[in-house]
This record gives sequence, C-alpha cells and structure tokens, in this order.
Amino acid sequence: MGQYRTTRNIESSIIDQLKAVLNASFDDISVEKSFARIYGIELPSVCIRAGATDYNKVEISTNAIKRNVLIFIDIFGTSQGQILDIKDCLIDSIKSGFIYYKYTISGGAITAKTADGRIFVLDIADSPVNFDIDRDKLDGHDKFRWNITITVATSKVE
Repeated sequence: MGQYRTTRNIESSIIDQLKAVLNASFDDISVEKSFARIYGIELPSVCIRAGATDYNKVEISTNAIKRNVLIFIDIFGTSQGQILDIKDCLIDSIKSGFIYYKYTISGGAITAKTADGRIFVLDIADSPVNFDIDRDKLDGHDKFRWNITITVATSKVE
C-alpha cells in the first residue's frame, strides 16, 4: 500500500468534494483529473488539475514551508447558460474551502481516505475560454468552455 503525496491529496480532495456538490445540483456531470479524458466523454464535464506551486518559508533558519497551489477547473458544457450555472455553483462551493484528505492506494486504486486538515482558498478567478474562432468551427467540447482558477493552501506546515 502506498499513499498520495501532498499535491495529489489536494487534487483528489477537491475532486471528491466537487463531485458531491455537482451530483447534488445537476444530473450526469463527469469530474475528471485528466484533461485528455474529457474529450472522450459526454458533456457536461469538469476537469480539475493542479498547476504551479509556490513554496514560502514559514520562518527564518528552518526548512519549514507553506505551499500555495494553483488549481485549474475547466468546465465543458453544451450551452453558455449551462456553463454559467455550473460555474456559479462551483464558485459558491469553492469559496468556503475543502477538507484535506490523505489517500491510501493499493494496486493503483484508492483504498482509504482520512481527513487531515483544511484546504483554504486564497484567491478565485474565472473567465470564458475564447479561442478567437467561430464557435461553429470548434470541437463540440470547446464550443462552450469556462475556466475557474483558484489558489489554495493547506493548513499544514511542511
């Protein structure tokens, strides 16, 4: 048995909690970690992935750090109205943060998760994805897309 490290724990914690929020508010929205997988599934769908990370010293003369992780949430929908509704639902949920879970894996599958602190949301930004091309010429998954970017930090000093 193995365990996810911090970044994968953050991604998986956010994915699990946003799946629950979306399942309670909408029908049949897939939440994925793999951007490439999105193009092989039905819409609407949401992709969550970790981006750049900043590591800030907690105090002088120690190696203790706090990490700030940039999280990308891409929403793929069938209409402009649909992605706006999904976006607003997600932002309403995101702003209060997340439970940070530690995940145990075996054979590539998650076998357990244990709550171990909080994920705090430091910043939220959202914008439409604009390809500067007529929507009718775009792939169906790219016609109606929206991006939410959040910066998060855990409650743990590493």
